[in-house]
Amino acid sequence: MTTSYTPKILVVDDIEENLLTLKGNLRGLDTEIITAYSGKEALLHVLRHDFALIILDVQMPEMNGYETAERIRLGKRNKHVPIIFLTAVYYDQNSVLKGYHSGAVDYLTKPFNRQILLSKVNVFLDLDRIKNELVESKTQFQLIVQDQTDLICRTDQELKISFTNRSMLVTLAKTFENIKDQNILDFITPSDRERIEKVIGELSPSNAVNKIQHRLQVSPVRTLWVSTVIRALYDQAYELTGYQLVMRDVTAEVKTREELILAKDAAEKATQSKSQFLANMSHEIRTPMNSIIGMIEVLYDTNIDDDQREDLDVIKFSANKLLNLLNDILDFSKIEANQIKLEKTWFTLSDELNKIHRLLDVNARERGIDLSLDIRPDVPVRVKGDPLRTSQIIINLLNNALKFTNQGSVKMTAEVENLKQDNVARIKFTISDTGIGMPEIVRTNIFELFNQGDPSIAREYGGTGLGLAISKSLCEMMGGNISFHSEKDKGTTFWFALDYETEKPTVNENSNHRSILVVDDNEINRKVACRLLKNNGYNPDEAENGLVAFEKTKQTNYGVIIMDIQMPVMDGFTSTQEIRHHQKHLPEQLKAKIVALTANSTREDLEKSRKFGMDGFLTKPLKFNELDALLKKWFA
Repeated sequence: MTTSYTPKILVVDDIEENLLTLKGNLRGLDTEIITAYSGKEALLHVLRHDFALIILDVQMPEMNGYETAERIRLGKRNKHVPIIFLTAVYYDQNSVLKGYHSGAVDYLTKPFNRQILLSKVNVFLDLDRIKNELVESKTQFQLIVQDQTDLICRTDQELKISFTNRSMLVTLAKTFENIKDQNILDFITPSDRERIEKVIGELSPSNAVNKIQHRLQVSPVRTLWVSTVIRALYDQAYELTGYQLVMRDVTAEVKTREELILAKDAAEKATQSKSQFLANMSHEIRTPMNSIIGMIEVLYDTNIDDDQREDLDVIKFSANKLLNLLNDILDFSKIEANQIKLEKTWFTLSDELNKIHRLLDVNARERGIDLSLDIRPDVPVRVKGDPLRTSQIIINLLNNALKFTNQGSVKMTAEVENLKQDNVARIKFTISDTGIGMPEIVRTNIFELFNQGDPSIAREYGGTGLGLAISKSLCEMMGGNISFHSEKDKGTTFWFALDYETEKPTVNENSNHRSILVVDDNEINRKVACRLLKNNGYNPDEAENGLVAFEKTKQTNYGVIIMDIQMPVMDGFTSTQEIRHHQKHLPEQLKAKIVALTANSTREDLEKSRKFGMDGFLTKPLKFNELDALLKKWFA
């Protein structure tokens, strides 16, 4: 907050009428006027007050203006205050020089012009106000710095301390006199000094700030962890003048992080031990289970009656149920132990989905449920990913949908959610049913292990609560996401999305390279250009901005692209960059030639167009003969 400040002016003249005249002329200014009749009286005032300006008569008895000015400049207070000499006589060049050597900054002659007097005085008052504001701002800044809890210090180029705030002195239990000119590295733990020096060595005018965490040696037996922002300080000529270090005590955070790491390591070891135990148990149980299921199949081929066959059906059903449970436990233990190995192989997605549909459709039909499969046309035929884990997630979700649907339908849909660069498609799988749905209270923790939302569900429908947890974990391991929407008594929809690499599109080398894409946000410009091109035997197409142009180049291999630079949505430079990246795998002879079309024709624009991968440069308005010359050269 700016404090109230009234500047003071000292007027010195040995003639009272002159003092009254000057004081009267200055009365309208927001200042305090102090007068003196002699040089000696003026010196007394200089010792007591801070002045914004001194108006000093040259011709005075005992001590003239020159001597008075020199004495003022020798003192500490007001030594830099501007002095205007007031004289009634004509002064030559030597007198002027003598006045300036004595400390004057300007002259006024008697009788003086009031407007000239006020204009000169106002200039110096404005300078004084600015100086006063700077002093006040500096004081406030120093108070802010001193009150900071962060440790702040400045050094010279050799890292010798030139300033510290109060917090740093308190932390180090030192006075400023004790540490002034001491190297700041003396207070850094020896093992961290090399890292600090490396960070400082990397600073430059274009990269003047860096951050590092290290230890501060506050005493021979005590260190603090601090996060330090180091700034290199430069003058206007970009010459290094020193460094500023702002250190924040993060000892508590570092200690907490270390404790968390220890706790995490302990938890991971416990999880691995538990998972290993479950895996071992699952394998141990799986061996006799395989024998039991094998013997059941053998018994089916023996001479048994209908009752015995019915008993075998019950045993087989229970054995398969137990085997499925063991498989879930084994997958769960592998996920927790981080032992799941994902594979990436090419496979036909529609074949996998149709296999799953055929596998589960038999059970669905027996229960009177319509199980349908909808593969959208935009889904790629062949993709690269993990077919086993993809199928496992889908089967888990479909089994849940069928289990909790007593009547109605279950539908599985596959569609492309979005296309990414480098031939990657994000494919979304949706499984919706008309089953019992879920009440809102159980939806928040449905993906947790061993959780089925409502205990009554486990009693009525069975299950372990592992399927959804395993599906979520597998989905996240493959870089995807999974979610759902459900309404009680209306049904549930689960969906998940995964990224798959798709096959690169093959390019027909005999494609028509007389095809030209005109890209301009002005419809009239596009129509005119297309008409001229068509009349001259070319096959033009058009796009209203850079984004539309980029999307069109994915579908059509144009021979030439006429690219306007300034467009909404996506400009010509960005569009060119995207097209070049998309076509980087094509042979050079099949890549589109791109010509820039701009209203600017500077050398900088030309260089920029080349930098972004453009092959030609034309200015608006478009001259068809210039364009035609380029086209004939490229299509030759």
